[in-house]
Amino acid sequence: MSYLHDAILFLPMIAVAAAVVYLPPALLLHRRKKPYPFIRHLCSYLLIGYFFALIYVTFFWAVTRNDLPVSERLHPFPGDSFLYAMQYDGGLWSSQIMWNVCLFMPLGGLLPCVFAPLRKGAWKTVLLCLALSFCIEFVQFFIGRVADMDDVLSNTLGGVFGRALYTVAAWAFKKVKVFSPVLTDHAKTPGHIAAILAMVLILLVPTVLDLVNAALPNGLIPIA
Repeated sequence: MSYLHDAILFLPMIAVAAAVVYLPPALLLHRRKKPYPFIRHLCSYLLIGYFFALIYVTFFWAVTRNDLPVSERLHPFPGDSFLYAMQYDGGLWSSQIMWNVCLFMPLGGLLPCVFAPLRKGAWKTVLLCLALSFCIEFVQFFIGRVADMDDVLSNTLGGVFGRALYTVAAWAFKKVKVFSPVLTDHAKTPGHIAAILAMVLILLVPTVLDLVNAALPNGLIPIA
């Protein structure tokens, strides 16, 4: 089965952990009677849950400490993993590369939904995805795992795709105009529905891609 399929088994625990973290500030805002629409609560909750999932799968899931020397655990130059996938895994998007792309797609879509300044200028979201991926690889190296620049590139590409999904969703619902009222105290039902559909699109697309990729013998984009 796929990496994401295995990770989904832990969603109940992640959902509870995100609720424990997010409910106190949400209740505080409600008690102070500050306008904070349901859909904005939902987006923020999903982003917190995503970060919990990201921390779990990158640092604690299937933890194995490599006994390789430092020189072999550090892959600072891009290309090796891509070439290996093309030559031996049967497709550029198969195996770990596909997983790394899908892993950051939700982040690229959720960030502009939660933070208004990120809605203008896709490069801001992409840069944040790049920085976060680099930090993850940096930490992984010091906990005995392989730090690979190709993982950073794959994660960043996933962030690009996620941001593109947000852009498509925003355009489909009359661009970002439909999201603006959703994030204020004047949200209307059509805006809520549009934003929820966008959330479904942003979160389900990478999961579906990974599941389909895992079901095919040579991945989504096989190279003969």
